[in-house]
Amino acid sequence: MQQYFGKSKKDNIIYLNEYDLNHIKNVMRMKENDEVIVVYDNISYKCNLNKDLLSVSIESIFKENTEKNDFKVYVPLLNDEKMSYIFKHGTELGVTEFEVVMYNHCKYKLNKKDYDKKLIRWSKIIKEASEQSNRLIIPKLNGIIESNKIEANKSVNIMCSLDKENVKHISSVLTLSNCSDTITLVYGPEGGLSKEEEKYLGEIGFIKTSLGTDVLRTETVPLMVASIVKYLRDSD
Repeated sequence: MQQYFGKSKKDNIIYLNEYDLNHIKNVMRMKENDEVIVVYDNISYKCNLNKDLLSVSIESIFKENTEKNDFKVYVPLLNDEKMSYIFKHGTELGVTEFEVVMYNHCKYKLNKKDYDKKLIRWSKIIKEASEQSNRLIIPKLNGIIESNKIEANKSVNIMCSLDKENVKHISSVLTLSNCSDTITLVYGPEGGLSKEEEKYLGEIGFIKTSLGTDVLRTETVPLMVASIVKYLRDSD
């Protein structure tokens, strides 16, 4: 069943967002009484569409929120295809917050006047991935920042590094004992993080971490870590 996010609820009725009407009516070609899943206040409900196609009647609870704490990813600014890939599959794998970073080695540049347009496009991708994967939340997408604005949390802070020395393997940084804590991930664009960036990140609490001997594509890195986090959290 197709999933949507509701904007308000009154008694047994959930009201949908106006911008979903085109998808419901013209893309999915739904009609009155068709079944959909609608999420409201971190609970998803099995519902039937009403005649206006912008409200639904609740039939039963489909799923309640079981997500365990936050998982934030600082994403390097890349080309559109790679950004879409990261946002879509990162959402499917449980990331709860994204923030885009202009690192020293970023080859792709973006004018500040284009920031809002890109953020709107990326937000749409994240929302649609949340619906497709039956997430009960839509991950946050913050702004576009410089690398010196990155912040560590008080729990698990992972800095993926290409260095061969003074790094810990991901298996010793992410474990069953800490996987349900708040996790923050930082990784670089093609060419990795600069020495200055790694120094700054180390000083604020990020652990220099290796994902193994293979060199992964930039867009693969967050998905590998997200897969590990999801596996550990589902096993906990």
